[in-house]
Amino acid sequence: MQGFEYPAEPHSRRHGPAGYSDYSSYRDWLRDEFTFRCVFCLHREQWYGRPGTFDIEHFTPVSVDPLGKCEYINLFYACSTCNTAKSNLLGVPNPCTIAFGDCLRIRTDGEIEPLNEDGKKLLDVLRLNNRSNVAYRSRWMRALESLRDSDPELFAEYMGFPEDLPDLRCKRVSFNTKPEGAENCYFVLRERGELPSTY
Repeated sequence: MQGFEYPAEPHSRRHGPAGYSDYSSYRDWLRDEFTFRCVFCLHREQWYGRPGTFDIEHFTPVSVDPLGKCEYINLFYACSTCNTAKSNLLGVPNPCTIAFGDCLRIRTDGEIEPLNEDGKKLLDVLRLNNRSNVAYRSRWMRALESLRDSDPELFAEYMGFPEDLPDLRCKRVSFNTKPEGAENCYFVLRERGELPSTY
């Protein structure tokens, strides 16, 4: 479905920063890591156009593992709706160990079909199929499909990268297990003329 395709492979971390004492300092890393969209529902920054709509999600809640508060591998980029729905719940499938494309399929009417038990868990916890989420998703799918043919330029704006791509080479961290990630962040790809117009 246009704009809503769950990955066929588990997410493989591109970045490995460490050392921040405030987890919000990882925001730009996470934006780039998860391609400027919610890891759970796939909604994109470009579709909102205002700050504060996306959160840093602690996969294992801080109440369960206080040491994970600033651990990069415990942090995800999620829209506020999905982050609120997940809250402090445990047992939600991890997108870094499970391919969500094996769990969920989005139908043409905007409803999401679970493909296995992990998919059912994701739908239940995140309420992805409640009436408002399905209606919202369906509107975006229909709008994008229409724009692709009628207004390719506007379609590219909605399906492209945000203007404010972070230059991760400028971020100072005490340790980085994947320094090559910063050298190949989306800002650098744009600089090299390698950034695709849509994704």
